[in-house]
Amino acid sequence: MDGRRPGSGFFAAPGYVVTCAHVAGSEAGAAVKVHWGTTELAGKVVAASPAPARGGLWPYPDLAIVRLTDPPAGHPCAWLTDRYPLGGSSLTAVGYSDTYRAVAEPLTSTFAYQGDQTLDGGRMLRLKQDEVTGGMSGGPVLDLDAGGVCAVVKATRFPDTDMGGLATPVGALRLLEPAAYRALIRAHDLFHARDRRRPAGPPSQAAADWPAGLPRRTQCHLFGMLASSPAPAPEDLTAGFHRAAGRFAAAPDLPLHEHRDVVTELEALVAQGPVPPAVRYVADLGRAYTGDLGVRLRTWTELLSGMLAFDPEDLAEPDEPHPSAPAVRRSVMVRVRPSAVDRDRYHLAMWRYEGPDAVFPAVPETDALPLQEVLDLARTRVPGELALLGRTGDDKAMVEFIVPQELLEQEYDEWRPWPRRAWSRLGRKHPVIVRDLERFEDEELHPPWRRRWSRLTGRTPEPTLACNGHRGDHEALEGWLESRPDLAALVLAGSIRLAPSTAALEVALSCGVPVVLWQRSREDDCAGAPPDPSSCFGCRAREHCPSAQGFAELRRALGQARPDQWPDRIRQLRNEAVAGEADEQHAQHLVLLWDDPGRQLPDAPLRYAK
Repeated sequence: MDGRRPGSGFFAAPGYVVTCAHVAGSEAGAAVKVHWGTTELAGKVVAASPAPARGGLWPYPDLAIVRLTDPPAGHPCAWLTDRYPLGGSSLTAVGYSDTYRAVAEPLTSTFAYQGDQTLDGGRMLRLKQDEVTGGMSGGPVLDLDAGGVCAVVKATRFPDTDMGGLATPVGALRLLEPAAYRALIRAHDLFHARDRRRPAGPPSQAAADWPAGLPRRTQCHLFGMLASSPAPAPEDLTAGFHRAAGRFAAAPDLPLHEHRDVVTELEALVAQGPVPPAVRYVADLGRAYTGDLGVRLRTWTELLSGMLAFDPEDLAEPDEPHPSAPAVRRSVMVRVRPSAVDRDRYHLAMWRYEGPDAVFPAVPETDALPLQEVLDLARTRVPGELALLGRTGDDKAMVEFIVPQELLEQEYDEWRPWPRRAWSRLGRKHPVIVRDLERFEDEELHPPWRRRWSRLTGRTPEPTLACNGHRGDHEALEGWLESRPDLAALVLAGSIRLAPSTAALEVALSCGVPVVLWQRSREDDCAGAPPDPSSCFGCRAREHCPSAQGFAELRRALGQARPDQWPDRIRQLRNEAVAGEADEQHAQHLVLLWDDPGRQLPDAPLRYAK
């Protein structure tokens, strides 16, 4: 291949070539020359990893999809296998090299798979005991046990030695532009479903050998059917994965774009019962789809039940939860924690909260990342987790952001996380709250927090305004709050970008106030100096104080709703405002810190040493 630089590639689907981005180039539409035997073919990059900002190795996954302008009829296509090789497996890399002649000629190398290497947060295969020569980048790595291409050659560890190098698993193609990936993988699956030249699979692979995955012919047939289905929504794929895998299963590391992605992820899991998770997922699809596709999927699962010797009754749809089960406010918990080394970088972790004893991991804690990357990752993962909670009966699950104080005013409620519904805002579809990370993790702050929260139960306390005319006197604020042990709901006069509001929030959190509300857009300062932080009486600026006026409007808007109902009431206010049914001034830009001390995360699990 001749693109940005010479390299190798392989046919992955009719009219499509897969290679490395550092070979083809990162710009969509860039021209690439493909040499196949004595034929020169023209192609264009349709999707690729971005180039590095400052040279060096290209960032993960360093893959590119090239579409041929005029593909040759009947060209072969490699079978892509997402299955990771077993440790010590023999892998064969194929590519081109000009080591011995001025013209590049075909070359094969046989490597031993020696484990994984994390690169830019992605999983790479370590190849040892043979040479990765110049020109092999972008070439396929074949796993003969799986009978397909498992990876793409990326880099050599050290030139002119048998120290091997790194290869990118083909599953990482899912990190490229979704539409381009879908077009490639659907063309790949349809080709192999129709191609009778392919063997059924490695001789060692039998139907009962489930750890090796579905038998090749069975998998080809299934993927061909799924490739003809309507394009699924990512949130439905995530929900389907967890429904089949069980709620204790961690979310996949790679995004899910197609039903076959879910199947390959589920094939890697150990079945918790007689039915493998991948088969259970296909059974769910058979119930969901009508018409010919539904019939074919149901027939497929029935035939497979005979091959794998399990009772078809085991595929029956699970019973609904008993109606007398106590209601639990379910949520997606998003925790953003500053790095201990670099305060400009953050760790992200997410959970699904279904009850005090039912908190399930959704996104394992990431490495330290720039803030924008953390927010972008959370934004893309929230819809799938909400969809999963919706499948279990709560279509208005809450989203809790457990963050440091400097991130409390991020516009989480304004997120648009559903690509197909760009008009939908997170805060209008679901209740959105924030929680203070420091208080969440500092047990010394828990007793007053729990005492004040208990005063909220079963009553409607009057929210109290913390006027910003006190000029941020922490001692005065602490004395005022400590003398009011029943105060459990506080309204700040303005954004915490103002020093007085910041002081009020800091003291309120340390004194255990569990519910705090403010408008991040309100930055009006108080011209007066009332003697009491909560009282405007006697203040010379009272009649013209926007904070006092806004507080009165907010009290009317909240009505008789209890503080435990405020997340839903504020979501309702946002919708009424955009529909023109409520005053937008007090409904927009509201931040609700709603901190139930009973909603905790499980103890941190043990992690592998890094």
